[in-house]
Amino acid sequence: MNPLAKIFICAAAFGLSQAAAQQPTVVKTNLFTNPSFEDGLNGWSFAAHEKHGTITVDTVEKHDGKNSIRIDNPAGDDSFLQQTVTVKPKTRYRLTGYLKTKDVVVKGTGANISLAGGFDHTEAFSGKQNWKKVSFEFDSGGMDTIKIGPRLGHYSSMAMGTAWFDDLQLIELGPSRKR
Repeated sequence: MNPLAKIFICAAAFGLSQAAAQQPTVVKTNLFTNPSFEDGLNGWSFAAHEKHGTITVDTVEKHDGKNSIRIDNPAGDDSFLQQTVTVKPKTRYRLTGYLKTKDVVVKGTGANISLAGGFDHTEAFSGKQNWKKVSFEFDSGGMDTIKIGPRLGHYSSMAMGTAWFDDLQLIELGPSRKR
């Protein structure tokens, strides 16, 4: 290879590396407050439809960090730990988190992470399941706030058993595709 070609290739490679280095790094902000329950139930509210379910900050069984949240339904119930989150209308979001189940019995929807006011939720589990990452994407439509979070049961699905949840993340993906 002639010397002029070598200089050209080196200059081009240097220019490309400089351009790549100057690209802004996009960090997706987690919209949840206290997403791993390290501050207990701060930012969260709990409701059990049939009043059987209970919520506990678990310091023994966790996916990461020092805590997880455990929902126990000793009898059939739809227990929902939720957080109100400000969102942008007509915007897409992705919810991810980790869940684990023990002895979950249900006809319908078991342990999941759910968006209140509809039927949108992650994959749901029953029986015994080790920590598993779950996710789903949704569009905020005309809403500017949502209620979202861990759930054992669902509308018309009374679940019994125990479920743990940890490391939740809610991030904005961009404008709605339905504009």
